[in-house]
Amino acid sequence: MTSQLLERKDFYKMNDLKFHDYLQLARLLVNKMNEQLTKNELYHSQWLIINYLYNYDSATLVEIANYLHVEKSAITRTVNRLEEHKLVLPVSGKDKRERRIALTEKGKESYILGRNIVDEIELNALKNISSTEQEQFFTTLNKIKNNVHQQGR
Repeated sequence: MTSQLLERKDFYKMNDLKFHDYLQLARLLVNKMNEQLTKNELYHSQWLIINYLYNYDSATLVEIANYLHVEKSAITRTVNRLEEHKLVLPVSGKDKRERRIALTEKGKESYILGRNIVDEIELNALKNISSTEQEQFFTTLNKIKNNVHQQGR
């Protein structure tokens, strides 16, 4: 029984360090993106919404919150700031009770600037990593994400 406990403890310790490394990497990437995006008066949280709207044309705040796995109140605050900067605007949808938004022309320009910044950061992060290693990494990361998502159900 004691040896099983030690094995389990070692397993958890080893995996805790791996997840700690992952969380450090995620924070490092967000910090790097904020550092570069703020030169264009954007933050990572705003970029995520702009990127989503660029790819899906328009969305409700609930759709964005669900996609990003964050609270709707956080999306509301960020969207309000994007509206103040004239990067998004309300658009009419099927259901008048829902708040649907889309990018303005200025928002689309911000997307292009942000996309260039994010692409450069991603390319630098992945340099010297083979396409096979990248594919394996992202496949594994997606499996972990799905596992965590399934736990919440």
